[in-house]
Amino acid sequence: MPLQAAEVDKTTAIKTIVGNVKHGEKIFKNICIHCHRTDYETSPVGAPGLRNVLDRHDEAWLFQWIAGPAEFAKKNETAKALTESNPYGLVMPTIPEMADPQNRRDVIEFLKTLKAK
Repeated sequence: MPLQAAEVDKTTAIKTIVGNVKHGEKIFKNICIHCHRTDYETSPVGAPGLRNVLDRHDEAWLFQWIAGPAEFAKKNETAKALTESNPYGLVMPTIPEMADPQNRRDVIEFLKTLKAK
């Protein structure tokens, strides 16, 4: 049974939850792919390509970002700059499925597979 958001300390959750690549890929293909690409290219809506995203941000940062981009941007300068960088004024929404720490961890595990070869 997945952990509930209230049960997880966001600073340690990334280390304690085991991610599932296949489930993360499914989430990505159902939700994230609408705005993000799996290569380096910026998408048509101005979202960054996610290939090698873990070279730009560490797992703990991504774990917090995915949970609630607007809230995280209030306390993190890098997140704030990212929310302000979209050329169309679009901001990554808070996605209900990402309230579940297990889902966030699974997506991050999938993002790890998007490495340049």
